[in-house]
Amino acid sequence: MSVTRKMTGSALCLAAALVVANVAQAQSTTPAPAAAQAQATPDGIFARWDKDKNKALSVEEFKAGWQEIQTANALRKLHANFVAMDSNKSGALEANEYANLELIKKGGKAAPLLSAFDTDKNQRLEFKEYVGMVNSLVAKKN
Repeated sequence: MSVTRKMTGSALCLAAALVVANVAQAQSTTPAPAAAQAQATPDGIFARWDKDKNKALSVEEFKAGWQEIQTANALRKLHANFVAMDSNKSGALEANEYANLELIKKGGKAAPLLSAFDTDKNQRLEFKEYVGMVNSLVAKKN
């Protein structure tokens, strides 16, 4: 089964609205490059999802594209939380900000130290390290 471009207008408009703030934008405060913004149009999204370039989306291509949207949404939410928790607006979470994270508070004395996720060993978590921390802690819960 495939979905043609004509049949996916409303779905692609929804996808375009959700993908506009892509993963790269969620990981930094700089605007998305022009090429990424061009791909956020319905035609650009369709072309990116249509891996075999047959002008139709298979169920597998659609599911992969939908997963991309879900991942981008999760990253946007994580980024918003990261920015909110960065009380001194340094672009990273220092020890006192780390201690105020809900996942760390819930862990209590058993919660891992900031150093467990500080891959560059600068005693603070940048957004990429924060995402790794959340993934690690959520995976341990499941």
